[in-house]
Amino acid sequence: MLGDDFVDLKIRKKLAELGATDQEKVAISLADRAGLPYIDLRMRPPELDALEMMSLEQAQAAGMAAFRVVGRQLHIAINDPSNPKTLEALKSIDSRSERPVIYVASKNSLQHVYDRYKDIDSNSAVAKGIVNLSESHLREILDNIGSLADFQKSIEDIVKNEKRERISKLIEFTLAGAIHFKASDIHIEPESEIVRVRYRLDGKLSDVYFTDLKTFSLMNSRLKLLAGMKLSNTQTAQDGRLSIDFNKEKIEVRVSLVPGAYGENYVMRILDPAAANVPFEALGMNDAIFGELEKALRKPFGMILTTGPTGSGKSTTLYACLKKVYNPGVKIITIEDPVEYHFNGITQTQVETKKGYTFLSGLRAALRQDPDVIMVGEIRDTDTAQVAASAALTGHTVLSTLHTNSAAGAIPRFIDLGVDAKTLGSSLSLIMAQRLCRKLCVQCKKKRETTFEESKLITNVIGDMVSANKTVSFAAEPRYTIYEANPTGCEACHEGYKGRIGVFEGVVMNAEIEKVAVNAGGERDIREAAKNQKIPTMREDGIVKILQGITSFEEVGDVVDLYEI
Repeated sequence: MLGDDFVDLKIRKKLAELGATDQEKVAISLADRAGLPYIDLRMRPPELDALEMMSLEQAQAAGMAAFRVVGRQLHIAINDPSNPKTLEALKSIDSRSERPVIYVASKNSLQHVYDRYKDIDSNSAVAKGIVNLSESHLREILDNIGSLADFQKSIEDIVKNEKRERISKLIEFTLAGAIHFKASDIHIEPESEIVRVRYRLDGKLSDVYFTDLKTFSLMNSRLKLLAGMKLSNTQTAQDGRLSIDFNKEKIEVRVSLVPGAYGENYVMRILDPAAANVPFEALGMNDAIFGELEKALRKPFGMILTTGPTGSGKSTTLYACLKKVYNPGVKIITIEDPVEYHFNGITQTQVETKKGYTFLSGLRAALRQDPDVIMVGEIRDTDTAQVAASAALTGHTVLSTLHTNSAAGAIPRFIDLGVDAKTLGSSLSLIMAQRLCRKLCVQCKKKRETTFEESKLITNVIGDMVSANKTVSFAAEPRYTIYEANPTGCEACHEGYKGRIGVFEGVVMNAEIEKVAVNAGGERDIREAAKNQKIPTMREDGIVKILQGITSFEEVGDVVDLYEI
């Protein structure tokens, strides 16, 4: 353990006055007293991979220099083992990774390392888990890259490069490409002989590049350091975070790591604020449900629920609702797990289970903060459901999510969680269900006629909508003209698709729905009672979006049961 009382203060004051030879002698003496190894770095070139572990400013301020990476361990030279700034910096590094190997070196040795920082592109310096990608640097990375295929060729050239700095470039390119092509996730998956890197683009995974296991081993160490994970831990799952400074904005990257048969698997969620900045009017809702949501948001109290599986866009819908109702006269508090996107003017809190801050305790605390609107990230248990329903009854607007397959299924689920069916009529305002479909590229989509089976299905759906007095602008036809994706895509899209749109349905809580709930009616009974509300089901909404040429038959069929009875 390093101390602060073994160095003669007079020796430290004279260091600057000593010549190079004397500096080395003092460094040897300090190393002996501290029980640390001495090293002379003047004739030893530092490794660029090590330099990129900390910025030049960070290294100089702490009186240290990282000069080597061996396996999963960082080798660091320090000048003064009793310098408080040095000790504090070492603690920070130790808490984020495997304990580094410490040496004592002269100031001349450290300066030799500092001089090598000019060999590093300043945009790739790494400090405290932050990767800098300025607009000019991003343009440099993606220069002359129009499509994903062009990007793949460029990144394959980096993989083949034998230079040491290829690791930092590979990580930079991987992150920059994900931002440029608007990927939601990066998957890094070691296999028996190769490592596969994939992007999730518009909800679908696509191979980006492959690399060898040796290169991945170096990437693995760097990513762990960036994400604040333990380098030595290879047998258990870990979670971490890193940040990307991009165009004066900070993009958070949530990193999940799990051990696999051939190595550690990464999933990196890109939390780009632009992805959540979807205007309320651009969610893709049909007029019927859009109007009901506007009404529910104008009410001074009541609960609005959105349901659907993971990745169906529920959080984006809730954020759009929060931005819709926000004004300086409204107090909004959120309880999220975790906070993915930050918004000015809204008090956002994050679940910390280990510290006892759960959705339930956060909701109870929020109610003491005099809020007008509360967003609860997810209702998972009986107590949270009951407190949320109570809050909606006592003058608060509550927004939350629930995992059910349909809007009608949320009511039986709430009753199963212990909420009194008799109070639902007063607490619940609106329940929505949603899925996400990829949108056809407007530049390369291909026109085609429906098959006999597709035509029959569409005609039946249009007939159901007409009989229920729902608004539909399409008439029944023997054949329908629809669009499909161009599988080769174009420079504006990926495999014929670009972006995603929601497919929605909803149930408004009214006296008729409340009566069914009190009488213990099931999901089918509630769906039947909701027909009078004239809101299209997800099946109907999907068919309309197909006929409008927004999405394809295949896309809607992937997320909605089109052949339900």
